[in-house]
Amino acid sequence: MDQSKKTVTVTILITIFVLVVSLASLYVQTQIDAGTICSCAIPVPVLLPILSSIGLLVGTLIYYYMSSPNSESKEKTKPLDSTVLLNLIEGEDGKVFKTIIDNGGEMAQAKIVSTTGIQKVRVFRAIEKLKRKGLVTKEPHGKTNMIKVNDEISKLFSKS
Repeated sequence: MDQSKKTVTVTILITIFVLVVSLASLYVQTQIDAGTICSCAIPVPVLLPILSSIGLLVGTLIYYYMSSPNSESKEKTKPLDSTVLLNLIEGEDGKVFKTIIDNGGEMAQAKIVSTTGIQKVRVFRAIEKLKRKGLVTKEPHGKTNMIKVNDEISKLFSKS
């Protein structure tokens, strides 16, 4: 339901509730003026809980209509693009991560050094930062380490 229909529905609910309360007040007032308050069709002690219950019902319906998620907005949201993630990782960290992604999501640490042209220590630091962020894992592989992109992140890049 779009926002204008929600607004109209809520306005109608509030108007009906105000009308019911006004009519109940008029009914009680006429009974008081006539002096027959005790012989009302609806006793006053029962009328107040009924009006309170109707008020709670109206309030709940208003809350439901105003807070329910809009299904149209869900359809319009675009899935996360892998380039967005790459743009968030800056500098040498981003260059190292992009190199690993470009090589199938798995690469030897020594090969990262030779491919990127970044110093060995800086590559090590970049990998440690990426590892702390949960983007990559590091596994010993002989005299070097195999750097692998996290499975969840890897799925993101395999879709694009």
